[in-house]
Amino acid sequence: MFAALAYVLFCALCTVYAFKRHPIWGLYFYLATIYVHPPSRWWVYMLPELRWSLISAVVAVLAVVVHRGRLQAKPLWLANAPAIILSIYAAWMWFQCAWALDLETHLEGATKFVKYLIAFWIVYRLIDTKEMLRNLLLAHVAGCTLLGLMAQFIGRDGGRLDGVGGPGLDDANTLGMYLATGVIASLGLFLSEKGWKRWGLLAVMAVIGNGFVLANSRGAFLGLLAGSLTLMFCKARAHRKQFWLLALAGLVGFAVVVDKVFIDRMFTIGDVVEESEDADMSARSRMELYKAQLRMAADYPLGAGYRGTATLSPFYLDRKWLARDNGIDDPDAARTSHNTLMSTLVEQGFPGFVLFLVLIGWLFSAGLRVRRMNQSGVDPGLITLSAATCGTLMVVIVAGSATDYLMAEVQFWMFAALVSALQLGGAMGTVRPPIGGPALQPIARPQLRP
Repeated sequence: MFAALAYVLFCALCTVYAFKRHPIWGLYFYLATIYVHPPSRWWVYMLPELRWSLISAVVAVLAVVVHRGRLQAKPLWLANAPAIILSIYAAWMWFQCAWALDLETHLEGATKFVKYLIAFWIVYRLIDTKEMLRNLLLAHVAGCTLLGLMAQFIGRDGGRLDGVGGPGLDDANTLGMYLATGVIASLGLFLSEKGWKRWGLLAVMAVIGNGFVLANSRGAFLGLLAGSLTLMFCKARAHRKQFWLLALAGLVGFAVVVDKVFIDRMFTIGDVVEESEDADMSARSRMELYKAQLRMAADYPLGAGYRGTATLSPFYLDRKWLARDNGIDDPDAARTSHNTLMSTLVEQGFPGFVLFLVLIGWLFSAGLRVRRMNQSGVDPGLITLSAATCGTLMVVIVAGSATDYLMAEVQFWMFAALVSALQLGGAMGTVRPPIGGPALQPIARPQLRP
């Protein structure tokens, strides 16, 4: 009863504040529908049957439109590389409807991709100051904290942790990936914040880290390492000492929460290339799937359509590698993709593969641009928040080597946030003090109260 009432009151408050104070409250409403996801909670029977996600998205969009004259002026959202690449990718998916093997599933995927592009636009339009970037990361961390608490409450079943989040978050691998992005975002916020918020973030990191260990995902572990290295490389120089102190404390804390089940699973990462009987079957099946996907791509150079790997897998894989929900004779046995890059190759063909590679290339170049902000006199807080945003994206990309995260919505938010952060850094870097005079400050437009 309390949980249902708290959720409804929060959504109502966000709706009012989205129009009265700042549209980012509409984004908070939207994120709450994802991380809480009422249909997945036992108390859903107490709520009216509403499409909470759709309602929250409409509130967020309308709030941005209502306040558009009071938000900072920004370049057209389509005037940046990620938006262009993602929009072309979406258009290509709709064009593929002409030959997609499973048209119904493909239409579902194409529609979902457009929905995420709208989320990209919302985040891009809202992030017009360092404070708004911080608020986005804080909201994401809050959502990951909630997932970490639910993970602790539910616990593992057979060494895995499934069914914690809603659709798109209900498997252990995706949960682990989201929690890894939450850890990186928390690290960036800790370095850039001061006072009591830092101690709160330490507690939050402990909760998220514990949930990450319970998720027991090898791909997410690799993603966390990549995200940490990215943050280390791109952070503000002013936060160098604090970073290493925090890294040391994090290693100690991780050693406390990690357990034998997690360690044993991490040591099976190398089994992907092993052929022995002792090798982990889940890891070995991924290598067999990669080989099959190369053959699929050769036969369908323009792509088989969304989830095409699952449709084609019974014809390209030995039956022992297929996932069976209804026993060994399951007629619907199939195998979905376990690698984002291979998903683009099989499902959107060589055009989709090239677009995704270009997007990854942009991410690496963005990381270098964030690092170069140190030489342009940019606010250290903005640099480190930008580095954390870049690190969250690196988590998704690297973790995607073991799981298909083409439709992971968090990356759409973070790409929009990173583009905005680079724009803010560029604006700060262009303001130079006159020789022998005081530093100039950019003229700021009146801001809405968040």
